[in-house]
Amino acid sequence: MESVHYDGDSERNSPINAHPEPARSSSPDPELILEKILNTEGQEVFVEFFPCPHAGQPIRRVKTTHKARRKYPDVGALADPEAFEIAELLMEPGITACFRNSFLRLKRDIDKLPHGPDWEVQPFKLTGNSGEEIVELWKRNPLNVIRAILRDKTLRKYLQYVPQRHYTTPNRSKRCRSKLWTTDWLWNTQELINDIYATIISCIVSSDETKLTNFAGNKKAHPVYFTIGNLPKRLWRCISKRTTILIGYLPVPSLSCETNPDKRRKMKRDLFHQCLASILEPLADACKSGGVEMECSDGGVQCIYPVIALYIADFPEQCKVACTKTTHCPLCRCHPKTRGDPGDSALRDRDDTLQTLEEGRAGASARFDWLGLTRTDPNPFWADHPYVDIGSFLSPDLLHQVHKGVMKDHLIKWVTMILGKQAVDECYMSMPETHGMRHFKHGITSVSQWTGRELKEMTKVLLPVMVDSNPRVVRAAQALLDFMHLAHLGLMLDNDLDAMEDALRTFHNHKDVFQEVGAVSTNKGFHGIPKIHMILHYVHLIRELGTPNGYNTETSERLHIDFAKPGYRASNKVNATKQMALYIQ
Repeated sequence: MESVHYDGDSERNSPINAHPEPARSSSPDPELILEKILNTEGQEVFVEFFPCPHAGQPIRRVKTTHKARRKYPDVGALADPEAFEIAELLMEPGITACFRNSFLRLKRDIDKLPHGPDWEVQPFKLTGNSGEEIVELWKRNPLNVIRAILRDKTLRKYLQYVPQRHYTTPNRSKRCRSKLWTTDWLWNTQELINDIYATIISCIVSSDETKLTNFAGNKKAHPVYFTIGNLPKRLWRCISKRTTILIGYLPVPSLSCETNPDKRRKMKRDLFHQCLASILEPLADACKSGGVEMECSDGGVQCIYPVIALYIADFPEQCKVACTKTTHCPLCRCHPKTRGDPGDSALRDRDDTLQTLEEGRAGASARFDWLGLTRTDPNPFWADHPYVDIGSFLSPDLLHQVHKGVMKDHLIKWVTMILGKQAVDECYMSMPETHGMRHFKHGITSVSQWTGRELKEMTKVLLPVMVDSNPRVVRAAQALLDFMHLAHLGLMLDNDLDAMEDALRTFHNHKDVFQEVGAVSTNKGFHGIPKIHMILHYVHLIRELGTPNGYNTETSERLHIDFAKPGYRASNKVNATKQMALYIQ
């Protein structure tokens, strides 16, 4: 049997009997011959494509008349390149609006330029015990965002629609994972959809609240970003490629209308889910209605199913998404008193969680309390999305869970407490300067604010600093450092995943030494450190979603620089959200 590339059928309405659906099986076919290719890392891999020949293929070609209709609009004076450059300069946030408007007769032409999806505003009324508060949600239709990405000719060669399995050997003995289309989640979801012509668009949503003012005003924004997993991760992080797009500003209410703190927290949770449900509703409708036909830049028409693959957020927001308390794990049913130890707790199930939430709304429920759920009225936003798996829905977060969490907030503090601040600083200052290594000439203990890059540089020399410490301390720290470096790999083999599990096993076998020497002295011990538990899920999430180097809140925080703060600086600071949205558009 030879490997074949399929171009798909010419018409969507071809008889189903003429193209019977092949048997779908997750077990490997021993007679299947794999295709040998070079992946984006330049490594030779053997690829097994999804067995259904129609999956991810065009259902027909775009007619020539449809292509001819796409004309560049009349943009007035901005058709002149020099005028366009002047207008672009004057729209920079450093120039005052008074000066800009005095010069810009071109401004009326700016709105004629082609832009991304239009913005909509949706008001929400919040009623408390001391009055009412009206807040606004600014949103874009994510289907229009997907349409813009699929039509972008510069992205044509990067888009991947067919699920794949990559191996390092032709006998499929060693699996390798990197991008989302090489993972188990996409393959399994393709099998779940009862449509042989389905093309899954793996939707990736991220949100992160950020401050707009540094010293006064207490102004905040809560942007929601969107991209698709059919593109390589390196493009998500490249702002100029416009593959990660702002699709909403969640309201950040003061809730002065409610004085009860518990009710105020519940109102914030409910508003969060209502707003996300409103933003992502077109995706849910498309999946439930049998897909949506979209034209692509290669001239084909795909029947797409926009499935939410994962949600990127920090730990408090992950708990809000999963409707769990921060004392519980948002991914599994582990009890808070045992989450500091390795175990095999069952992952949270979508249907079971929704049923338990319904029981909690009806009255007291022992299972509701045992699972650590929080009451959400109405259902969480992901309840209407039929293919969401909340057991693998929340991505790993290298920035907050590994660098700022396990490393900075815990391991480095433990080592500093064991060795002493002066000894740690002296070791860092005495390190010889060398290429590729940062020299901390003032030590590290006096620094209060670290960036992700600085934390990576600091951990590079942490092990030599503590080499004369207790051997069990060194062994436990080395295991965590090994885990961290493995988690940053862009491509992972089964051997790498086994090594990550071994590193975690070694740490848990030796972690008691930190309590014995007094570095961990809280009553809860390791059970009170949620990030120690969250990294236990990394191996499972890598198998499901791919390597975590692209699913990082560091990307969201970088996007704030372009999608939140410039628009606020260019506004008059009054009702700034509308001005920020139009500025981005």
